This record gives sequence, structure tokens and C-alpha cells, in this order.
Amino acid sequence: MAKDLDFYLKMCGKSVYVTYFEFWNKPGFDERIVHEQMRQVGKDEAGIKMCVQAARRIAENGLQVEALKVIANSSRVHQTAREKSKSLLDLMQ
Repeated sequence: MAKDLDFYLKMCGKSVYVTYFEFWNKPGFDERIVHEQMRQVGKDEAGIKMCVQAARRIAENGLQVEALKVIANSSRVHQTAREKSKSLLDLMQ
């Protein structure tokens, strides 16, 4: 499952995953809200679709906490995203 998680995080982007985490933390999230939010910051449709699919797979497989841990410990992710993932982890535990 770790290999799948890495793949999903690459599809979405670790910083993007954390940025919109509140929208897609649950398996049945409403894609329209996330689409609108991402469009407003200039993301392209193909990228949004790919990211939403990856986030849905993470939620369906119950990998949200694991995803946040990966992001929190990734030196290649912007510090702001790492800090947000750490604070989200604190709230979830």
C-alpha cells in the first residue's frame, strides 16, 4: 500500500493534497467544491481531475494519516505544507 500512497501523492502533489485536505478527508467528498477552489487558483482541469482521483483513492483506502505523515517528513515539500500536515496530524490523533 505504501507504493500506492506514493503514487497517489505524486498524482496530486503533496503540497496540494495538504492545501485541500479538509475538502477530501472523507471518502464521499463533493468534488465540485474542490474543483471550484482549485480553478480559482488557476489549476488546469486535467490536473484537478487527476488530483481529485488520487485524493479519493487515499480516502477510500483510509490512508489520510499515513499521507500526512509522509508529507510532514518530506524534505522536498515546502515548509508551510509540512507544518500544516503536522498540525492536521495532531488534530486527528
